[in-house]
Amino acid sequence: MWNSGSERRGAPRFAVRMEAQATDLATNTTFKLRCSDISLTGCYLDTLNPAEAGAPVRIRLEHGRRVFECQAKVAYKVPQMGMGVAFAHPLPGEQLETVSAWVSEAATGADSHE
Repeated sequence: MWNSGSERRGAPRFAVRMEAQATDLATNTTFKLRCSDISLTGCYLDTLNPAEAGAPVRIRLEHGRRVFECQAKVAYKVPQMGMGVAFAHPLPGEQLETVSAWVSEAATGADSHE
């Protein structure tokens, strides 16, 4: 169900700048943060207070007119810097289309706001 390996990425990540929100499902605490890179299997969220590795989270990413929401798990944290999260799989079709479009745009340097 989860991308395996805390430091082993299942897919290449690409630099992005997106508004993000993460809710720690264990504490029901919601944080506003930024997504700085994304892949088909996860993303990196910039935050001074990352959740612990293994914590279940619900994330919401916004860019242009698209919104992506899914359950995820913190794969690793970098204290006072951020956390890498692995998306729960399989992603529903519409969510997979959204993240695929963002990855494609980031890989080609395009910045579509559709």
